[in-house]
Amino acid sequence: MSVAEKSQKKSGGLGETFSVIIQALLLALVIRTLLFQPFSIPSGSMRPTLLEGDYLFVTKWAYGYSRYSLPFGPNIFSGRIWGSEPKRGDVV
Repeated sequence: MSVAEKSQKKSGGLGETFSVIIQALLLALVIRTLLFQPFSIPSGSMRPTLLEGDYLFVTKWAYGYSRYSLPFGPNIFSGRIWGSEPKRGDVV
């Protein structure tokens, strides 16, 4: 095996690793923007339901999407799509 073939194999592996990392970051960004987002409770304003320091995941689709659901969202529609009203007992 020549030196050129060895360097070609290394750059292919490095390029593939870089591609996988970029894909994972994009997937995480889409999931965090559209589906779920983790939060930490900073104060006691939600006591006794939620305590300081509690961690929770928030579903972002529960009450629908609006133009403000995406960063720099275009004004394609008005109001909310796929939405529903909060029910009694929901933590909003």
